Amino acid sequence: MLGRLSTRLRTSVAAGLAALLLLAGGAWWLRGHMYDAQLAAAEADAREQARELSSGYKHGQQLVDSGSLPYVVLDSDGQVLTMGGPLTTQHLAGEPPATAPRLAPDNWQSVQRITIGPAGPAAANRYSGRTFTAMGSWSPLLRENDQAGQPMKPLVGPFTVYVLATPFAAEASLHTIDPVLMVGVPTAALLVALMAWAATRRALRPVEAIRAELAEIGEHRLDRRVPVPRSGDEIARMARTTNATLDRLERSAVQQQRFVADASHELRSPIAALRTNLEVSLAHPERTDWPAATREALTSVERLQQLTEDLLFLARGAHPETAGRQTVVDLSAVLRELADQYRPVVGARPALRVDAPEAVLVRGSRIRLHRLVRNLLDNARRHASAEVVLSARQTGRGCVLEVRDDGPGVPEQDRERIFEPFTRLDEARSRDAGGSGLGLAIAADIATRHGGTLRVAHAPRGARFVLELPSV
Repeated sequence: MLGRLSTRLRTSVAAGLAALLLLAGGAWWLRGHMYDAQLAAAEADAREQARELSSGYKHGQQLVDSGSLPYVVLDSDGQVLTMGGPLTTQHLAGEPPATAPRLAPDNWQSVQRITIGPAGPAAANRYSGRTFTAMGSWSPLLRENDQAGQPMKPLVGPFTVYVLATPFAAEASLHTIDPVLMVGVPTAALLVALMAWAATRRALRPVEAIRAELAEIGEHRLDRRVPVPRSGDEIARMARTTNATLDRLERSAVQQQRFVADASHELRSPIAALRTNLEVSLAHPERTDWPAATREALTSVERLQQLTEDLLFLARGAHPETAGRQTVVDLSAVLRELADQYRPVVGARPALRVDAPEAVLVRGSRIRLHRLVRNLLDNARRHASAEVVLSARQTGRGCVLEVRDDGPGVPEQDRERIFEPFTRLDEARSRDAGGSGLGLAIAADIATRHGGTLRVAHAPRGARFVLELPSV
């Protein structure tokens, strides 16, 4: 149910409920604190009045009207001697409060619970039927001297005085503050919810701007970017991440368009040559050297086949399931195997030399690693003057394979560009001699998918391609 609500509404409801709970708890504590404080003040007043009454009896003065709180005076037998305030002896319900011991100390005090029962017309007053806390004090047995000089006569005593600590002031304060709290707490919670609504709306405004901009970005508008707020918070980081993703998408789209254009250009040349050869042969069959024409057509078909295989390899390489079975591969054995295959083909020039005395083990696809080295070897063989050196060694950080030639080398400014598809540094050379321009791109792709890197390193002479792979 809540999942169907908007983020703004859920946030506002959660903030309002949290504020309502906190304010309600605070209001409940405030009521209790005010009530307890007022009741403690009433008990202090009752205790003070009880001391005053007992002091009056101590000096032979019956202060019946002393103080403002109701009180009860008991004689030594526990009988009610008098009751002050709006109470009468008929109001006292149940057992009378306890009296002080006859030899109680002067500072004797007691706290009792006194129940006031209804009696006659007073039954409807606010004392009727309630139980109050009574603060007790003690007045000892006294004697007084009459005016004629006669000996002292004993007074009735001792007396126990109880003064009721009435909670009426505390209840009145609650009656005053309760309407304020009942209106103020929900109003404050509603105000918090509205503020949360407004704050969430303002906080989500950049998200809406990002959404609107993303909705406008289409296949042909990848150059647009979403606005980045200046807050520096999570939304700003999301906007920067979105722009970085759009940068990658734009670069990928540009590379894809360029790749399609380059592939179309590469395919057009052998197709055009093949068609021209066939048209000329058919137009003049009596003057055509059919074996030569067939060889030229076969050369064009072989070039088309090689280019198609390279393109399919790059396309399949985008899917991890086509990477081939991962096994332990000895790079030294791969170098020696390729050198043995190439020597009968290339003859004496350029010379192939293998420098891999020990086994260099990596984990990967043997077929793909074999093709990686073969592409590097084909590139080196095309540019070498006299020698191509293949080497492999184990290092502390992994495995290193190098392919070096003594040709013209690679200019430093082109050492990154040559790994892009259809890149040729020598545009003047023939396409048949220079290849399709996909060999190094395929080699770099294979290296990346095996967790390694392929780069052109500095060499005193010629080109030096360095492949670094993690060891087993």
